[in-house]
Amino acid sequence: MRYSFASAILAVALTAVLGGCRNPAGANGTTTDTFNGTVTSTGFDSHSFTVSKTGDVVATLTALSPQTTITVGFGLGQPTSTGCSLYSYSESARIGTVLSGTIDAGTYCVTVYDVGNIQGSDTYTLTVMHP
Repeated sequence: MRYSFASAILAVALTAVLGGCRNPAGANGTTTDTFNGTVTSTGFDSHSFTVSKTGDVVATLTALSPQTTITVGFGLGQPTSTGCSLYSYSESARIGTVLSGTIDAGTYCVTVYDVGNIQGSDTYTLTVMHP
């Protein structure tokens, strides 16, 4: 009987440990999307993401290269046939700039765009945390 009891305890412990690793949305129910792209002089680049329920959204510009110290446009909005209709944006975004707010379930977009500072092209990385 001791062997069965020990096996049962081990099975419960493994289930608890492995069960915690299976939540792709994270412990607090958020999903993090990472987007990479390139913005050219006078251009923009957008990415869509889907939110499954109402909650907080946090978008962060995490990298910009090779011109790491310039400002760019960075915005959140809803996709349109021609791009992204922004409802929250900064035209002086630098690495580390955060846009946040509360959104409902639906499809949204995030955009990085030139405000006159990009010479040639820059690559970027951004993250979007959402419910």
